[in-house]
Amino acid sequence: MSGGAKTTGGAAGTSALSPPGAGDAAVTSAARTAIDTILQSSTVELFHSQGISLAPLEPCPLGPQQRFYEWVGLIHFEAANLSGVLTVSTPLAVWSSRAAAQRGPGDAEALSDWHRELANQLIGRVKNRLLKFQLVVRPRLPSALSGAALELHRKRSAAEVLYRFRALRGDVLVVVDAPLDRAILQYSGEMQVAREGELILF
Repeated sequence: MSGGAKTTGGAAGTSALSPPGAGDAAVTSAARTAIDTILQSSTVELFHSQGISLAPLEPCPLGPQQRFYEWVGLIHFEAANLSGVLTVSTPLAVWSSRAAAQRGPGDAEALSDWHRELANQLIGRVKNRLLKFQLVVRPRLPSALSGAALELHRKRSAAEVLYRFRALRGDVLVVVDAPLDRAILQYSGEMQVAREGELILF
């Protein structure tokens, strides 16, 4: 999934990665690569803030692979030309490996709250970075469920993409169920975005 960005005629300081109706596989690939990179870097930095080091693996269609562990944080979102769901799931061994200052009780309520907050913070970081490409992501409220319950009630779809991250004590799983190839990215160097840690209003 690689390809160069394509610049089209338009306002100074902007370039289109996926203009409407382009029909250009290279341009679409460039937009997907940008989204993949943003999601992976956002996930790595989010977990680093929790004292957990991650190494991203190659994104791939989910297919029959595992998508959830015991707990899952999920959040629905909408954007131009697409809508979908993002989920974050970590094994209990990764939860317990967090920095001492981040640790707390390992009961169901704490695990649920942590996964809910992971989903919320991850979509916030992704949203912030996509503003540079003039793609406005509108998240809904995050929630958390047990992996078994979500696997039972949420059907798999051909659009699901698995982003797997290798940690010392297991793999973190992020799944995006959305038609990402429909995303229209228009880079603008003039767009002001919030720094990580600043308030981002959904």
